[in-house]
Amino acid sequence: MKKLIILIAVAFGVNLISNSNEYVEIPSSSIRMRVIANSNDEADQNDKKIIKSIVEEKLYEVINKKGNYESVDEAIEDNKKEIDDAIKSAMADRNMTQEFSSSYGMNFFPEKEYRGLSYKAGNYRSYVVTLGSGEGDNWWCVLYPPLCLVDENVDDYEYHSLIKDAIDKYN
Repeated sequence: MKKLIILIAVAFGVNLISNSNEYVEIPSSSIRMRVIANSNDEADQNDKKIIKSIVEEKLYEVINKKGNYESVDEAIEDNKKEIDDAIKSAMADRNMTQEFSSSYGMNFFPEKEYRGLSYKAGNYRSYVVTLGSGEGDNWWCVLYPPLCLVDENVDDYEYHSLIKDAIDKYN
């Protein structure tokens, strides 16, 4: 797993150093997470953030201390109903009336550009929650290996490239 994380960091670093807008390949042995809002209405976007937090918390609880792709994949598959029940409960507690659907397996992700990097559109192993009609902006991350991006107050965080840091250190 350490090798996979290092390889991903190197890929990100190479892209950052070259400052190009090339596509970033997320390894096939990864699992993504995505929550799609009903619409871009402020209330629907707030609902998305709430459900994202619930799903993220529940998924991390389910996959905690799983050492490899296969064990993470199996844990999510085995606990999908429990995750869905947590979403239903959270929605009921907050009087959210919209319907939701969820899918675990190969799901489509549109092309995404984030901080100058482009992520290819395609079908990826993922847990996807769609709220209502699913016509709003979405939140996504790489769940395994755990590389979820912080989507709130991103300017408050400093990002480093391992390669760039090494080059800077020796220059």
